[in-house]
Amino acid sequence: MNHGSKFGILAGVITLSALAASPATASPENQDAARSALSADASGANAPEGYFIPGPDTIVKRDSSPQPAPADSGISAKGTTYKVTAGASSESCGTTKIQKTSGAGKTTLVLTVEESVEAEVSTEVKVDAEVVSAGVGFSTTRKYGVSDQTRYEVPKGKHGTIEAYPLYDNYPIKIYKNGKKAGAGTVLKPVGVCFNQWSE
Repeated sequence: MNHGSKFGILAGVITLSALAASPATASPENQDAARSALSADASGANAPEGYFIPGPDTIVKRDSSPQPAPADSGISAKGTTYKVTAGASSESCGTTKIQKTSGAGKTTLVLTVEESVEAEVSTEVKVDAEVVSAGVGFSTTRKYGVSDQTRYEVPKGKHGTIEAYPLYDNYPIKIYKNGKKAGAGTVLKPVGVCFNQWSE
């Protein structure tokens, strides 16, 4: 497996409805600004290239809690010891849209998402998947199910839209070879859905 590349998203089953919603808004301009300008949140956490930190207009719905990294991940092979250590995770939203629905008001939109999404890995140096998985404490080669729903009420005379993006826990990692730092990287674990919804 080439860890210098990112794994794609495998779309699953999406169910769209038109029922009831909560009034959160995010204009298309705000979405673009979030993806391009919000490279770091208040804690200083950075989103990897191609992702964005959820802003105030993004509805974040998690399926699982952040996972702490294990204490020791050293793996020896042919006289060489490789180790990966992971830092504290932060939330990142993908910019690949996984589903969208829209409608004219007055109406209520519901977007229900059920997806199978692959973990993503990007590293500066080549390292086996088992080493990276041991360092972060979960498989970096499998898919993770994410499912959730958002509801949005579209006012009369307006046109409403809901867009869904995958939510990831973003783990910065350091890679060591025989005790010396050899590089760094990022692991992203799918943990939920980011929803943007607005009327215009």
